[in-house]
Amino acid sequence: MELLWNKPERTRWTQSCEGKVIKKQIQFSTTRRKEKTLVIKQPNSIIGNQQLLVTLGMKGEIFGMYYPGRDYAQQVTEALFGVNTNGSIHWLNSIDWQSKQYYPDNSGILKTELKHSSGIGVSITDVVPPDYPVLIRHLKINNNELEGTFYTYFDFDMGERKEKNSGFYDEREGMLSQYWRNHYVGITTTPAFNDWQVGKALGAAWWTSARWGVEHGQLQKNKEDIGNVNIAAGFPLTTKEITQYVIFAKNREELYDLKEQIKSIPFASFITKTHEGWKTWLARGKEINAPSRLKSYYYRSLQVLHLLSDEKLGSVVAAPEFDHEYEECGGYGFCWNRDAVEVMQSLHNAGYTEYLPRFIRWCKHTQLKDGSWFQRYWLNGSLAPSWGNLDYSTQIDETASTIYMMAKYGQSLLEDERQQYLDYYWQTIDRGSKYLMKRTREGLHDPCTDLWETYHGSFTYTSAAIYAALSEVAKLARAQSKSACAIEYEARAKWIKQKTIKMLWMPETECFAKAIINNEIYPVIDASVIGTFMPFNMLDITNNDEREKIIQMLNTIEKRLNCMVNGKKGIKRYENDKYRGGNPWTVTTLWLINAQLRIAEYYLQKDKKIGERWLNNTRPYFDMVINSTTNTKLLPEQINKHTGNPAWVIPLAWSSALFIEAVQKLSKILQNRRIV
Repeated sequence: MELLWNKPERTRWTQSCEGKVIKKQIQFSTTRRKEKTLVIKQPNSIIGNQQLLVTLGMKGEIFGMYYPGRDYAQQVTEALFGVNTNGSIHWLNSIDWQSKQYYPDNSGILKTELKHSSGIGVSITDVVPPDYPVLIRHLKINNNELEGTFYTYFDFDMGERKEKNSGFYDEREGMLSQYWRNHYVGITTTPAFNDWQVGKALGAAWWTSARWGVEHGQLQKNKEDIGNVNIAAGFPLTTKEITQYVIFAKNREELYDLKEQIKSIPFASFITKTHEGWKTWLARGKEINAPSRLKSYYYRSLQVLHLLSDEKLGSVVAAPEFDHEYEECGGYGFCWNRDAVEVMQSLHNAGYTEYLPRFIRWCKHTQLKDGSWFQRYWLNGSLAPSWGNLDYSTQIDETASTIYMMAKYGQSLLEDERQQYLDYYWQTIDRGSKYLMKRTREGLHDPCTDLWETYHGSFTYTSAAIYAALSEVAKLARAQSKSACAIEYEARAKWIKQKTIKMLWMPETECFAKAIINNEIYPVIDASVIGTFMPFNMLDITNNDEREKIIQMLNTIEKRLNCMVNGKKGIKRYENDKYRGGNPWTVTTLWLINAQLRIAEYYLQKDKKIGERWLNNTRPYFDMVINSTTNTKLLPEQINKHTGNPAWVIPLAWSSALFIEAVQKLSKILQNRRIV
């Protein structure tokens, strides 16, 4: 999701002491010189339910609160705890605090333990229970016999708006509230706070800001304000335990009703219900026989996909949005069909069979009139901001991936179910197939944008996706006595395969070229050409000549795109990749793992020694993937090529889905070996 052009150099970057917060200074030349600070926050953990998604930093600071959807609205700019002692503020996300963060027992409950150099300790238990749009934060405070005030501070942007918000403190109800139109939030605690302020963030009178009040230990007890509002509350530092409720609602009456319901339930009951809910959900999945070192990452990846999916709508967000201004990328808080296909298939194969049919229903309603799908969508199916609005800038592989998925799923159904499925979905599948036929009149597809949203041309990966889609639709049509369609689509698929191999296979490099651009071969090695084998099966492993091409291709990719970090292996996207410094990607590394596992599976039935070698080849790549997560085991988009730390998007649904797929493949191989 990178930009299609190079933006003018006008920025200077600094890495903040908080670790995962990147601050960027931008200077604007106007009649009056201004400086704007944009903050890109990359989370260390996520929790949530179907109504509320929360992302947090490694010290318990809140980065994002998404309500009522995963894509809209991100309701908060900043949410922090702080301790003011001896006239000095110690924000809990500062460098002075050591932290440990983890999910106990795959529970979906988050624990953060912090220790200050002064001896003050704070333990935070965060939970979003199954049935309520509320974040509950239980704090245990050890003041080390120091005096002062413990503060909670929020800078909300209700409805993603800084302006035109309203905030107030209802003293009788003991609740701070903020709202804009139908976006409401309330903050209430047990015990009640004894100090508060409804302030103005970045106001002309700086002392009216609640943040200024916290930093100076002087909350103004202002009860209401409008505009760019911020709020804070304080407790004596001698307070040993605090339970804070951050409640979201669509109107004031609902907010007050939820407050009464939620505060009448003991905190321990919420913990128990949340723990049992996640335990029950994970138990529904298929049992895996993978090495123990992979299992916890597998279960965390399942939880991530569950949290990023909208069970009502059927769609999934690629990642919680973190670059809201689209300053360094085009944003990630949307649904791409390509990513979603991987997500839904991985969940389906893991035993969660309700997700794929829901997404297929969503696809039926979001298909465009010409049979294609748009570059990306809001989760409700509305078109999202895009640079794929024109024929040449669309991404044809997304339509192909969608049709491929729908046809494969139709074939998996029993005869009666398949007929019902086709009665409802055949028009969608056929219309999409005709779009692919229209875009491949010359065999290779018309120029479009590649899957990386970087180049315009005719791409090996996209051709493989179209081949797979038309091949599977032909099989589905033939099974339903639609012989004319079957013959037409199968013939086109074969032609696409022939032309792709003839025009894009490079014998001297023993690999496919990335693309044909401006009528010339673009010979850059791109990991996406693995798609000719996995998942699209354009190259058939049972065919001797094609199997040789598969092995040559993987060897070339390993040689040309390998990136060693801390003794572990990762795979870059393509040669001379400049995006985010040209890191190895989790997605591309997992593509190679999945391809190697498929070859291992094939050879273990033919030549055990060769099969074992291919199986062992995956280990350093698996090691790279699991050692480059956050300490809470969230898989990123990229891996920092210098440190091996997670980089850029965290967590990425696509990475999580491919990891689930890889562990499932490995589990199957290991199980078959035990049987043999």
